[in-house]
Amino acid sequence: MAYNKKYADWSKKVWVDIYAPVEIFNENKIGETPVYKDNVENVIGRSVDLNLAFVLNNFKYQNYKVIFQINKISGLKAYTEVKEIMLYSSYIRRITRKGTSKIEDSFIVKTSDGYEVRIKPLVITRFKAHRSQKTEIRKTYRKYLEEKASSLKYYELIEKVINYDLQNEIKPTLNKIFPVSNVEIRRITKISQVNQKVPQTVENK
Repeated sequence: MAYNKKYADWSKKVWVDIYAPVEIFNENKIGETPVYKDNVENVIGRSVDLNLAFVLNNFKYQNYKVIFQINKISGLKAYTEVKEIMLYSSYIRRITRKGTSKIEDSFIVKTSDGYEVRIKPLVITRFKAHRSQKTEIRKTYRKYLEEKASSLKYYELIEKVINYDLQNEIKPTLNKIFPVSNVEIRRITKISQVNQKVPQTVENK
């Protein structure tokens, strides 16, 4: 029988189970990935993109996509951190209507446990807003998110965003500036942890 490298290589590989962060998703299994038996640590740094509804087994979270990144391996178990959460562009198109204003922003906040996070809020107004009203909404929302982030840990911030706690809390204030229909956080991206760098680790069990 002829040697077929494509299939022979699979005999040298193992499947590693991938788990979500225990801090927010109860360490649920979210997938698996193949890796060579002799270099299992190579899974560190790999990313997994999933619909948040699949992760939480709840259809109401379908508009968010979450990107996990593997940062720890123990035996044949890979553990992750949340690298990014974002709204699907199809959802944003659906809520953006003609005759309204889309107010976007992008800035970096720091959480109470030392994470630097880029956050991109989005506000959709009910009618066309003037430039001054857009500026005031952007300024108010930014100040609110900066203050809130500084009082929350990274995963507390993530949880309050996906549950719309922050968005619903600031909406009445923004409505006083100009009527708004949607208050969103379009994207959250972890940049770094500035207080203490968490090393990538490999544990043998």
